[in-house]
Amino acid sequence: MINKQITLADILAAKEARYNRQHAFRAKYKTSLISITINMPGAIKDAPILRRLRDYAVQEIRKRLNVTGEEQVNLRTGPEALVAIDGDGWAIKEIAVEIEELYPFARLLDIDVFSGDGHLLSRKEQGQGRGCFVCGGETVVCMREQKHTQAGLQMAVEKMLNQFRAYEARLVSPAAEKLGALAIEAMLYEVTCTPAPGLVDRINSGAHFDMDFYSFMASSAALAMSMARCAQAGIVHEGSLESLLPVLRIVGLEGEQAMLAATRGVNTQKGLVFLLGIMTGVAGWLSGQERLVTAEAVLDSAAQMVAGIVERELSSAAVKKLQGLTAGEGLYLKYGITGIRGELAEGLPAVRNKALPVLREALDKGLPLNDALVQTLLVLMTCVDDTTVMHRHHPDKMRVWVRQQVQSVLTLGGMETAEGRKSCEALDLEFIKHNVSPGGVADLLAVTWFLYRL
Repeated sequence: MINKQITLADILAAKEARYNRQHAFRAKYKTSLISITINMPGAIKDAPILRRLRDYAVQEIRKRLNVTGEEQVNLRTGPEALVAIDGDGWAIKEIAVEIEELYPFARLLDIDVFSGDGHLLSRKEQGQGRGCFVCGGETVVCMREQKHTQAGLQMAVEKMLNQFRAYEARLVSPAAEKLGALAIEAMLYEVTCTPAPGLVDRINSGAHFDMDFYSFMASSAALAMSMARCAQAGIVHEGSLESLLPVLRIVGLEGEQAMLAATRGVNTQKGLVFLLGIMTGVAGWLSGQERLVTAEAVLDSAAQMVAGIVERELSSAAVKKLQGLTAGEGLYLKYGITGIRGELAEGLPAVRNKALPVLREALDKGLPLNDALVQTLLVLMTCVDDTTVMHRHHPDKMRVWVRQQVQSVLTLGGMETAEGRKSCEALDLEFIKHNVSPGGVADLLAVTWFLYRL
């Protein structure tokens, strides 16, 4: 019975039943035996994700060892498995320990190994042990001294379960692959549209000295799997929409590392990993819920998912030391600017109300795709508080100077007229001269194209 609370009597009865199953299993196969259970604190021991975690352990054992028999049971006290292995007990134990330590979420696995004569082979016999769920210290000491609260323990467990959910997203479905491809297309189209004032494009590197057009090609290619995984995480997510966010963060952080490896440490698209990761994850979630996947539905759901993010992640910055603040936290504390978190919490109004209509209208008029994207980029610059610019300079640099410069281009027709296009090219050089790079706006352009393609 899934998600049913159990008692101490249930646990003791399950332990005795497990012993009897193990005895019968050894008698049947006459080999070394692996017994798999789940370390799950709390009164609920059985859930779909815990069964999948048990199955993961069995699959890892199959990859590494000669399995001669197996048995799986789903009990209210938790999923279990017995696996008969032909081989030396201590060699098997070494592999079991390897599986238990391969990923952080494997701390939830308890993989016991018994020799052919029924002797339990313990790490303790070799002077080893497993760390505390919360701090990694000695478990016995933490329990005896009651170092951690029940709430802290549950948070640690939920973090490990989210890590497992992120791992599961590596098995990408065709639907997730399609959404991931659209996200990468959006990344590529954003950096390809030219001229993009102050930004990396096909002509120059904008107001940057450490990256170029090819940096973005490499970065986008490195992020392909991460975007598909975000979509897959959304498609298979069994919890609330709000509980999807921490899973997407884990996948996104892994994607960020792939990006930095591809660019040799240069941050080309960190903000876009966050934004498009959420967009693809939410689109996947809508698809998995068999709901209509539209731009409006994705924006509404994204706002729901990140509700309260400003209060959680920016308001707490007041207690930090000044040198420990991020750029976004510093702008929030000094000027009350909420940045992309605030935009997301409101459902990206600049994208919904400005960028998408402008892009659709430009394409309907027959503007070339490149020019339609640049036109949309310019309009976004007139209504977005780009924290990249504000961090380099001052909020007024974005809110006054940038908007005045861009509005003059739009007044000439923007990319719809020869005069406007020429003015846009001149604006690119002016932005470079003033070291202005509206990277946040560029991210929103990519999101706009992704939503348009949906």
